[in-house]
Amino acid sequence: MEKKYKVAGSIVILIFLSIFIIKKNLNNIQSQSVILPAISQKIAKRMVKENECYIIKVANPDEFGTGGWYYMEGTEKKKITLMGNHPAAELSQIFLESDQNSFLIKGYMDEILTEDYGRPVFYIERWYLIAPIKRNYGNKEYRENQRFFYPKNYLDTYDVEQEDYLPVNTYNLVWDTSQDYYLKVDGYYKIRSRWNEAELEWFLIYEETNDDEFMGEVIRHFEDGHKEIKIYVEGDSPQYTLNETILNNAYDDQYCNDYFIVNGDLKAGEDGAGVLKIYRWWIKRPFVLKDSSGVKIKSRNGFTYEDIEAGIYKKYH
Repeated sequence: MEKKYKVAGSIVILIFLSIFIIKKNLNNIQSQSVILPAISQKIAKRMVKENECYIIKVANPDEFGTGGWYYMEGTEKKKITLMGNHPAAELSQIFLESDQNSFLIKGYMDEILTEDYGRPVFYIERWYLIAPIKRNYGNKEYRENQRFFYPKNYLDTYDVEQEDYLPVNTYNLVWDTSQDYYLKVDGYYKIRSRWNEAELEWFLIYEETNDDEFMGEVIRHFEDGHKEIKIYVEGDSPQYTLNETILNNAYDDQYCNDYFIVNGDLKAGEDGAGVLKIYRWWIKRPFVLKDSSGVKIKSRNGFTYEDIEAGIYKKYH
């Protein structure tokens, strides 16, 4: 009889414990607002037939810069490189394991980059998660906040609070690997801003040049091998959109790696110095946010709505 009571007591404790865990996690779901709904497989497949869209999955998260994604062509997996509004810039690793989630991407195949890279290169204008959404929080040592029950047809405010989903504007971003293509085309330049303790200066970046002077300006040589030539910029300059948190690179930083790819027209000004009229620009990703003294705070892949509110990113470009 005593054994039966012990068993019954254990069962009651387990029931109450299960109710507590379930209630705790159900409350988590019920109290969170929908941020990004997923679309169904049926809708995704219909959009693929009607538009230039692809359904993709992660092949290898360690290869996002050189591919890392695939789509199905019949029964064959085709690797694809993504540019533009990239899901990996907004989602954390809990969504991005190999073969974990499906995405619908809408945009266009960049024929020039596809030929240059030797594999499909797709420029994403918009992406959608396809239900059911899977999340892998890993072990508790890696991720203290665990969720056993989570919504499978949308991203919610909990995902945003945990920084697993950070909506960003990625329109003005360029992959480091794609700069080689742009710089082969006439009218594209690589530039960098630097703070001289009094004002912002702009420099044209050359990886290789044997000149000591360009348009009347002395060429600055840096330890990593690149060269910079001071220029003046006009037109659609990044400084109208971004603030000093991004632009104020230290004047003599030998290993600064932030830059812009710009499309524009470079000519000699009245005093002989180079003047670059900018028509459009892209910032290299990831880029660095800095404090007022130029010290690196953190690297980022895009701009959040909080950046817009803080004036870091002043307007949509």
